[in-house]
Amino acid sequence: MSTQKEAIEKLVELMAKWQKIEDESITSTTEIIKQSDNPLVHLIMEIIRQDSAMHRRVQQLIIDHFTQKPITMTHDELAGFWDMIEKHDEMEKKTIALAKEALEQTKSPIAKYLLNYLLEDEEKHDKLLDELNKVKLGMVPYGGY
Repeated sequence: MSTQKEAIEKLVELMAKWQKIEDESITSTTEIIKQSDNPLVHLIMEIIRQDSAMHRRVQQLIIDHFTQKPITMTHDELAGFWDMIEKHDEMEKKTIALAKEALEQTKSPIAKYLLNYLLEDEEKHDKLLDELNKVKLGMVPYGGY
């Protein structure tokens, strides 16, 4: 059985390897864009490239959390802007409803493909905010403010 320190070292090593793959993905999508004139291919490669760049940032934050300075968040810190997060989450829910409605209105395979992407991304945003709420609720013994 590994120690906590060994487990952290392994995680940091995995994140660094993953970052290298994300770097390769960024390079690859850029090359595909250069080779294609198709606007749909360009858009999809740009989405993947931007996601890879964001993945790399998240991986770096995980690495920094364990090797530089741990990430902390206080109840008071969240309380200062939590109302804004709740309002933003309501916007995400509205965009999800609009995406579902738009999907019902089209028969175009390309439009459906892109609308499904948008719907999944908006649902991902909603889930990120729901998970942040779970972090907030876990911060204090009575589960909230």
